[in-house]
Parts: sequence; C-alpha cells; structure tokens
Amino acid sequence: MSGAVRGWRSHVTLVCCTLLHAFTHALGTLLVPLYLLIVADLHLRGVRQASLVITIYGFVYCIASYVGGLLADRFDRRFLLSIRLAGNALAIIGFGLTRRYEVLIALGVLAGLFGTLFHPSANSLVPSHYPKNPGLAIGILGMGSGLGFFAGPQFAGWRAENATWHFGSIADWQRPCIEFGLIALGASVVFLFLLRETRAKHSVKPDPNARDAMLPARLAVEAIVTDITGSPETGGHAMGKPLRRRVIAIAAILGFRDFAGVASLTIVSLYLQKAHGYDTHRAGFTVGTMMLLSVLINPLATWISPGTRRLPALAISVISGGVFLATAPFVRLAYFLPVMAMFQVCQLGSYAISDAAMLERVDSAVRGRVVGLFLTLAGTFASLSPFAMGLWVDLLGERAKSASGFIWPFATLGAMMIIAAFATPLIAGLAKKQEEQEPQISQIAQMKTDALQSV
Repeated sequence: MSGAVRGWRSHVTLVCCTLLHAFTHALGTLLVPLYLLIVADLHLRGVRQASLVITIYGFVYCIASYVGGLLADRFDRRFLLSIRLAGNALAIIGFGLTRRYEVLIALGVLAGLFGTLFHPSANSLVPSHYPKNPGLAIGILGMGSGLGFFAGPQFAGWRAENATWHFGSIADWQRPCIEFGLIALGASVVFLFLLRETRAKHSVKPDPNARDAMLPARLAVEAIVTDITGSPETGGHAMGKPLRRRVIAIAAILGFRDFAGVASLTIVSLYLQKAHGYDTHRAGFTVGTMMLLSVLINPLATWISPGTRRLPALAISVISGGVFLATAPFVRLAYFLPVMAMFQVCQLGSYAISDAAMLERVDSAVRGRVVGLFLTLAGTFASLSPFAMGLWVDLLGERAKSASGFIWPFATLGAMMIIAAFATPLIAGLAKKQEEQEPQISQIAQMKTDALQSV
C-alpha cells in the first residue's frame, strides 16, 4: 500500500473515531434533559431515581474499562469500536420501548458493557496512525466529545418537544431514544468498513524448502512462548507495576475533574429547570450549546501546549474551569450560558491535554491498558455524579426553586476541578516509570529468544 493511500486511510480512521466519540457522549447524555419527564411518566420518587439509570450506565462503562483495554491491546480495534456502537445503540432503542424501571436499569448495564470498549480502543488506535504527532491526533479525536455533548441534549430536548409520531404507548421522552438509537445503529455498520487497523496480523508459516526449516516440535514451542509473552504489537508488552501504580495515582486525583465534568451536565439541567423554570427543550438547548465551543478547543489545546507546555496548560485549564463553575450560580441568567461555555472549554480541553500528556509518555503497546485502567478508576468515580447530583437536588426540596440553593453544589464541583491540578507532577513522572520497566521487558524478550534457540 502506498504512503498516500496509508495517509488517506489514517485520516478516514481519525474522522470515524472522532464521530464515534461524538456518538459515545451523545448516547450517554441523551437522558439528561429528560429527567423530569421520566420522573413524571414513570411516577418515580425523585430525580435521583431517573439519574440512577445514567449513573449505572456510566459505572459499568468505567468499571470494566481495564477489560476493554486488554481487549484493545489484543484484538482488532475496528470490530471492537463497531460492536461497541451497535450494542450501545440497541440498548438506547430499548429505553424507548419499555416503561418498566427495572428494565431501564438492566438496559443501562447493557449499554455500559458495550460502551466500555470505546475509549481504550480509540485512544490506542488513533495515535498508532500518527506516531510522529500523537498529541494533535488525540486533540482532534477529543473534538468528538464536545460534539457529542452538544448533540445529545440538543437532540433529546428538541425531539421530546416536537416529535409527533406515535407507536403504541411510547412517551414523549422515549421518541429521541428510538430515533437516535436507530441513527447510531446504522452508523456502526458504516464505520466497520471505513476504520483501519494498524496492527499487522501475525502468523507463523514454516517453509519446508528453507535451509533451517522449522520442525513441528519447534513450531509448537514457539507458539507456546509467543502465546505467553506475545509480541509488542499484540499486547505482550508488560504494563509493569511501577507504571500501573503511577496510573492509579493519576486517576485518583484527575478523577475529581472527571466527577465535576460529568456532574455539571446534571446539575445545570436541574438548575435551569428547577430554579428558572426552563422546559425540556430550552434546558437541552442550553446544556448542549455550552459544549459547542469545546469542539474546537480540543485540537487547539494540544496544538498550543506541545512538549514542556503540556502540563502547565493542564493545571491552568482545570483551575480556571473550577473558578468558572463555582461562580456560575452568582451570575445573571443572561450570562450563565457564556460562563458555563468557558467552563466546558477549560474542562473538556483538559481531557485532550491530559490524554496527550499521558499517552505520549507510555509505549504504544500498553496504551489500551493505560486508558482502561485510568477510566476504571477515575471514570467509575465520575459515574456516580449523576445520582449524587440528583439526590442533592432532591434534598434541597423547596430551596431548589431558588438559584441560591445551588451555590454549594456548584462550589463543591468547582473545588474538585482545582484539586485535579495536583495530578500534573504525577503525569510528569510517567516517562520515568516507563523507563524503569524497560529492563523487565528486555529480560522477558531474552528469555523468549533463549527458549527458541534451545529447541
């Protein structure tokens, strides 16, 4: 395959992964502006029960991410990404076909299991197409998050208010689930044929005419040793305890940012509908629009922060985002959207910066597991935020009808953003931890060579 064709296929893969990223977050935020409609339709005890569906989806999505990372480092990531979108889409369609709360919970689990395949697969596949400039590729991939966060609430609010078709007893809040799920299901088939894997398919085929033809016994030994250690291209590269511990520490601190980011969607939607009387359409429009500017900020954030600028930019982003978020309930409603848009610029921009900073410092063969381990910890913690915010608003009672009642929720989330800045020195040490495990990897490779030569 010529260089031009390879480059073209890489660009197509990057675009497809970016769109897959958009679908991922659009599907995950589809129910956010619909919480109050769900509570009323299913006669739930409060917002916390409606938000629990998304909380469980996010919890399963993240708790299984390390398994997703193992799969991404070993199997064809094209199929993993396509299967992920198809399964998630079917679960969302299921939301639109049932009014039983326990079934919604089960579908949330199913959606999370499929959803867990995306980030480990995409975050390892995209940099492998651009080994000379992985940071910018990660930034472009990050554009999908802003696009998805924009499209999901916008589409849900719009279709819940304006869709007029009827089928059986489908409620207003269920129509956007069915419509968007069908769109995602069709897209999953298209992406399967457009995505390109970078890892070659390795197979051992002894040549009987060769001078040192491989005997069956020797072939069997090589197969066994290769199966144990693997090759660097298929996941045999050990992650190592030093690297694993460092990623766990980073996740423990950056998890505060992730919690605040996910929680902001729920708290903003409830703040606008409870304290300011917004309807579903208007709340969905605001939640979606505050994400729109961040579509452009992700590649820009990685482009303006190369090399040694990366980590200072991360610290500035999360601290600035925390300040914007904490002050949001104090500003006049006319300025609320611009303030929240600036928060999302900082918050979502920090994802692109931190992802680039981490993945640039680790070997390509373990990137899937690094992303998976990080999401398992930080993402699982963040996934609890929709339920936490729903419960907090329920406990506010009548105070939720006033903007002053939301001061402490916004302030708490702002403080969590600022705490995340302490992750920067830990990320800086990733390269050192990677170097510490290289002798272990070399030793494994030598053991494999010695085993083969002794046969």
